[in-house]
Amino acid sequence: MFSSLRRTTDGWVTFVLCSVAVAFAIPAHAIQAPPPKCCVWRVTNAKAPFYLVGSVHTLDEDDYPLPAPYEIALKDAKRFLFEFDPTRQAEFQKKLHSAAKYRPGEDIRSKIPPELLAWLQQNISTVSGDPRRGKKSQGTGFNGGLGYKPWWIAQHLVDKNAYSNVSASPGLDDYFIARAEKMGKEISGLESVDEHVAVLGGLSDRDGEIILRDALTPQKDGAAQLGSMQQAWRRGDTATLWARDGRFRKEAPWIAARFVDDRNRKWAPRIEAELKTGRPTAIVAGALHLCGPNSIVRLLKKRGYKIEQL
Repeated sequence: MFSSLRRTTDGWVTFVLCSVAVAFAIPAHAIQAPPPKCCVWRVTNAKAPFYLVGSVHTLDEDDYPLPAPYEIALKDAKRFLFEFDPTRQAEFQKKLHSAAKYRPGEDIRSKIPPELLAWLQQNISTVSGDPRRGKKSQGTGFNGGLGYKPWWIAQHLVDKNAYSNVSASPGLDDYFIARAEKMGKEISGLESVDEHVAVLGGLSDRDGEIILRDALTPQKDGAAQLGSMQQAWRRGDTATLWARDGRFRKEAPWIAARFVDDRNRKWAPRIEAELKTGRPTAIVAGALHLCGPNSIVRLLKKRGYKIEQL
């Protein structure tokens, strides 16, 4: 949720978890939090106001109104760069769905181990449509989703117990998009639509299986951990955000790097090019892109930029 890769049910098929798997859980460690700030940074030696904003994809009603630094970034910036251009969302969804489907004559049965396939067939059903968005739903067995790749199933997996009760409240990126459009600001993206699709669409079947198994792993005190992550975001606690994502980085570091660090390295020169234009700008990306040893903040500092957290 705190990276750029949303778990969404906006697509054509949702996979509903019908039972709880017995697997690993993230240990809860007590982490010392720094003084409260926000997930907003300002480049102080830029030619014009320039902000880096760490986004989350779901917020509570109590999070609004947002703290002042978010509103300052909205007011000062004339141009907003998201991970990809959100005005091309329909194109992105179409291309992502196409990338998620196997070619004719292929399906997931020959791509994952038989025991995982058997488990999915016993415990997962597919639902077409999304009743939370007023769409008529129709449930079938897992075989209705055989044509989808493992990472797509992971991204569209929901627990049946929460399926009809998940909050549809907008996240920070949605809020910024709506406000920017209303104020007539320029909107663009750090990645092309094709680049953004390739983050998931270019995964191997094996890596997709790892992501699926991770999604199927029940998390002990999951709601409490989510709350902890949200609290860390609210106080700009990048150390806690980064630490809480540590389990997956340890288990599959090459995939974690693909999602965050590798993209940060590609973005750094693109962001620097924006800095050199002298145009008031805000970069809005998943909060994890602003955490850790290869964060956008650190990469820009290495290029000589002075940055302060607000």
